[in-house]
Amino acid sequence: MGLLTNLILGLGHLLLVAVDLLFVLLLARMLSYRWHSRWLMAVNAAGKPYLDWLTGRIERTLRRVGQKAPSERIVLFVAMVAISLMRLLFTGWLAGKRYL
Repeated sequence: MGLLTNLILGLGHLLLVAVDLLFVLLLARMLSYRWHSRWLMAVNAAGKPYLDWLTGRIERTLRRVGQKAPSERIVLFVAMVAISLMRLLFTGWLAGKRYL
């Protein structure tokens, strides 16, 4: 493989790591609704700016589609599903397979 190919694949894997971290932050926020532990509160506080940005984008998209202001739990669930699908498609693209 050439240098450019390795660079593109490396950047793709870094993007997947960022997506996985965002998924963990979403999961921590959803779990913090149910359980109130120090660990969950610390992870939730660390990821708050990123998750607020992501949930704002999803809320705006849902309002554009015609949904009224959904609860934050619904927005977080939609974000988790979207991240899972994006990760599946991007991983398939990196592996050279097409899932759609």
